[in-house]
Amino acid sequence: MLRFSRPYPGLDDTHWVSDEYGSQMILWFRVQAEALILCSEIHGQPIASVPELKRKTCSYSFHREPLTSLIELSNLVTGGNQKGFVDQYGDLLTLLRMVVDPVPLQTLLQFYDPKLRCFTFQDYQLAPTLEEYSILLNVPIRYQVPFLDVPKEVDFRVVARAFHLSIKEVSDNWKSSGDVVGLPVKFLLRVAKGEAEKGNWEAFHAQLAIMIYGIVLFPSMPNFVDFVAVTIFLGGNPVPTLLADTFYAIHSRHVSGPFVDAQSIHKWTQRVMSLTSYDIRWQSYRMDVRNVIISCGEFRNVPLVGTKGCIN
Repeated sequence: MLRFSRPYPGLDDTHWVSDEYGSQMILWFRVQAEALILCSEIHGQPIASVPELKRKTCSYSFHREPLTSLIELSNLVTGGNQKGFVDQYGDLLTLLRMVVDPVPLQTLLQFYDPKLRCFTFQDYQLAPTLEEYSILLNVPIRYQVPFLDVPKEVDFRVVARAFHLSIKEVSDNWKSSGDVVGLPVKFLLRVAKGEAEKGNWEAFHAQLAIMIYGIVLFPSMPNFVDFVAVTIFLGGNPVPTLLADTFYAIHSRHVSGPFVDAQSIHKWTQRVMSLTSYDIRWQSYRMDVRNVIISCGEFRNVPLVGTKGCIN
């Protein structure tokens, strides 16, 4: 996390610090972000005959797609195969078994400041960073243009080569689901199991990885890997898009209501509100990073482009 001194986050004199647990909360918020639901208003107590004032609030629920099939496939990645998978795709397999506790996530959302694009506490402010996401996923940030948009037309040759499939297999199974196009998970599960039975681990790893991209990291439709997830997978640089989606998912839902419904997390909120910067262990052995990316070359305040929109 980036930590800022109050009251404003100055980019020129900030220093990088981290909180591993808070980082995982941020990351897993993105994994579940597509399932967030806006809520209705909370009513206050009426005073005499004065019309009751209503405070707009938003509430979040966290939905996770069933991952049983992917977990079963991941159990086949062992020994030397596991090292090969991690070297190629990072620690994606750990995402399948991570337990999500919604209470800390809802508590953290209480402190999001839409104007400053960060989480504001008593005497400090936090913001997730590209480097933090890169370390959590064990996926490097590549020196290249990140995801901007899907191509106008799909190149089945490129997709087939990346997924170790024939062009005919990809084109025959390329389907539409709602407003998106892509590959059904059912098809990918079938071919991945076949590759594992034949011992074609390179093909199996690629097919398992793209399913994690489409179902966990960049979900769109249930049981479907859409063209957006495929494009990001082919680019091999998912971290900037993941961070953009985190900010966009949180920020877009706070616009409709500046407060988060906190009735079910009152104790957690009180506990966090009482903390100061002196109560927190800021650095983690996994995230000993001194320099963070806060600009694009000489340009600062450059918008991040995600799968649902842009945010600066």
